[in-house]
This record gives sequence, C-alpha cells and structure tokens, in this order.
Amino acid sequence: MHYLITGGACRGKTTLALWLCGRLPRPMAGLRTLCTGRCAAGPRFSLQDLATGRQEPLDRETAGQLSPRREAMEALAVPALQDAARQETPTVLVDEAGRLAGDPVCRQLLAALAGGAATLVVTAGPGDLPLLAPLWDGNAVTRIDLDAVSLDRAQETLAQTLPAPLHAGVSVRLFREEKCFGAGPLQLLELVGRTGSLHKAAAAMGMAYSKAWKMLGALEAQWGFAMLQRHPGGVGGGGSLLTPRAWELVARYRALRWDCDRAAQAAFDRHFGSFGVGTDADTEI
Repeated sequence: MHYLITGGACRGKTTLALWLCGRLPRPMAGLRTLCTGRCAAGPRFSLQDLATGRQEPLDRETAGQLSPRREAMEALAVPALQDAARQETPTVLVDEAGRLAGDPVCRQLLAALAGGAATLVVTAGPGDLPLLAPLWDGNAVTRIDLDAVSLDRAQETLAQTLPAPLHAGVSVRLFREEKCFGAGPLQLLELVGRTGSLHKAAAAMGMAYSKAWKMLGALEAQWGFAMLQRHPGGVGGGGSLLTPRAWELVARYRALRWDCDRAAQAAFDRHFGSFGVGTDADTEI
C-alpha cells in the first residue's frame, strides 16, 4: 500500500507525510523539501536527504526568475533514492514528488520503488498528478486530498487503521529565563518565508493575525534582532520577508532538532529495541 498526499501550498502535506511515516515500519528514508529563502520571484526551497540530513538547493535565481538546479538531482536526489532501494528501506518519503518526476533518472527510481516492497509516502501539488500517474499503475494507493479534508481530520481517519507504535517523542525548545523558540515560532517564520506575508502565515496556521503579531514581537524582544523586513503597499501589494538573521535562526534550529531527533531515536533503539512490541502473555499487569 502506498500513500499519495495532495493539496495546494501550505496545506500541511509535509506535516501529514512525516506524521504518517511515524506510524509505518522503520527505518524511514527518502527526501523532503524545506523552504530556505525567498526572493522577488518567490520562495526558494532545498531538498533534504532524510537518511543523512544533507541539503541541496533546488533552484537558482537568474534574471529575476527561479529555475531548477539539475545538480540537486544528481548530487542528492538520485543517490538518496538509490540508497533507499538498495538497502530495501521499508518506508520511503518523497516530498513534492513532482519536482523529482521531471528528472528521467528520478522518475525511473520512483517507478522502481513503487513497484517494490517499500511503502511510498508521496506528496504532490494538484498540477503534478498527471506526471505521477504512471507510478500507481497496478499498485494500491491511498490518496489524501488536503484541499478536501483538514489535516486533523486526515490524521484521525488514518489513525483508525495505523496505530502509533511505541516511540520516543522529542520536543526541542530553546530557553533563557522563559521559552524563546520552539515548534510554533518556527512554523510561523517558515510560513512567512513561504508566503511573503504575516497575514497569510497566520491564516495558514489558523491563528489570529493579532496573535501572530504578538508572537513575532516577543521573538524580536527575546532575540534582539528584527525577524521581518516589511514592505508596505506597492504594485505587488506589499508583504514581509524574513531577515537574514531570522533565516539563520530557522536553519540553526532545524539542524538542532535534526540532531536531537536522531540522538533520541538511537537511544530509543538501544534501550527499548523490540521491548513493548506485541503482547507478552507472561506479563502481569
């Protein structure tokens, strides 16, 4: 069984895909996308190898336009998919697969994985579905459309048939006297980076604009530097961009969380292993 998660931008496709992979057999490998910048042409993304954490920019800016970087496919995407196939990884995530399916080598590797024993979890925008359709020929696939159902509802439905296994959960937060950064502020900054608007970022989080503004003000007070460059009015309608220091904060926090997640998983495997899996008839409660 494979899973195809579709929907427009900022609908929570990657969030649902990672949550779903946490309920599927481990280890997990594959690729995810991260927003790592923004220019006049729009948001810029990098590709991350889920086995190593390594990242490669997916695009380059030329004459005010964004164009794909072939090097990202050759240097990161192709080796990551080849390793997943060679090591027979049971669960493979391919985030925003339409970006990869346009590359003939990646398309062949995706087809091979789809026809193999691994469970593929794929995210894609609506416009990429025709390009991905050949992957599902003869393969069972469950599609979740986040344009038609909420993220919470999708999780509730999937949880009915995919119970969570025993696992270590890690929440990474930064403190001074009080908490000064964590998952919520990260999501807000990421969405501002993607949308170019604090209004749109708040709406995507289901948060009142006043609350988002307050959160932003608290961040700037705690860190001592501006998080946003504001551009009111104008032909494009104005908006907000993350400052270079804010992007650096996002990158450092992502790297810290990656290391913490990996360390927690290694410690969990070492101390628990198969303990707690299944039912032990000799155990008294």
